[in-house]
Amino acid sequence: MIHFSLSSVLMTVLVSNLLLVLISLLFRNEDVLAKIGFRLTAIFCIITLIRLVLPLELPFAKTVILPKVLSDVLFIFRHRYNVCSWLRISVWDIFRLVWLVESIRRLTILFYSHRKANVLVRGNSRDVTDEEPYVSILMGLCTEKQRKRIRMRTTKFVNVPMITGLRNALILLPADIDSSNEDVMFALRHEVYHYVHHDLWLKFAVNCLVAIYWWNPFTHLLRKQIGILLEMRVDDSIVSEGEESTIGYLSSMLRYMGGDPERDDVSAQYMGMALKKKSNLLRRLHMIQNREQKRSHILSVLMLLIISSIYIGSYLFILENSTFEQKITESDRYTTPRDDDIFAIQNDDNTYTIYLPSLGINEVVDSLELYPKIKVYSNKEEYNETIQNP
Repeated sequence: MIHFSLSSVLMTVLVSNLLLVLISLLFRNEDVLAKIGFRLTAIFCIITLIRLVLPLELPFAKTVILPKVLSDVLFIFRHRYNVCSWLRISVWDIFRLVWLVESIRRLTILFYSHRKANVLVRGNSRDVTDEEPYVSILMGLCTEKQRKRIRMRTTKFVNVPMITGLRNALILLPADIDSSNEDVMFALRHEVYHYVHHDLWLKFAVNCLVAIYWWNPFTHLLRKQIGILLEMRVDDSIVSEGEESTIGYLSSMLRYMGGDPERDDVSAQYMGMALKKKSNLLRRLHMIQNREQKRSHILSVLMLLIISSIYIGSYLFILENSTFEQKITESDRYTTPRDDDIFAIQNDDNTYTIYLPSLGINEVVDSLELYPKIKVYSNKEEYNETIQNP
């Protein structure tokens, strides 16, 4: 049976954070990133995303019992305590509730901020969709059906060209930057590419995932890395057309850097895709400069094997705590105490209390999967009656 539990969340966080650390090491070394390529690095990020989306324990996972120190810590989180006569609750229950409530709050803020930023921009911008040279450039970049879903506006609200909108796109161009028709053409090509390849949907999905995993700082790192990779993909598609296109594109990127730094991508986090981010521009330029560099197949295969092995292995094992210390033994699929007098009583909330009278230990669990042969009683009265009348 597939389970969602503290153990499955713990394994997901440990594995995804390990993957993110490895990917971050690639980003820190531009030469290694160039040898592997942004496409393979993007695959690594996708693998990490999938692991975060599926924090589940699969039926074939082998249980690995943690050392006593770690087991005691997890026991504190999982054990249900008697708050009152009708309420038994664990730290994990409280955390799940806080997790859910805060995730809903952050998702609400995400949607609200996206809408508020759009309203703010529309009220402080000028529609230039039907003006030249914008209309002519757009006609040469996309189909008639796509053009009907794209509007263009100039505004002082943004410092660099960017695109927002999931179904109907809105391309925003800086109003106070002296740009040539060629600059506008490359800016629109960049933003239209994002729209045609559904990058806005991907970024929005990643933002939602970050809102859900708000308590994990590494997910914010993943959002940044995916954003850079999306920009690198657009860069590569444009400069692959030849030297003339590369020179014009780079000139356009650098020209748009002359805006007001105080307004640098104010709304990009919530609204859409920006043409550049100054903190990542040098990395993108390095990838453009080294796009013809020969890829290291050995390094690429090695990294792919490492990332894939970590991902697959994370579903083959599950970390579990044990409060029974040396009184347990591990089999291929589960752990069972050696004591003959262990039994379970089913609680009203469909949980089970595991009792070991000889050790004076009891523990509340959500499932009896780890105790397939345990005796189960509906209540303590039934257990006492069984003992008195064997």
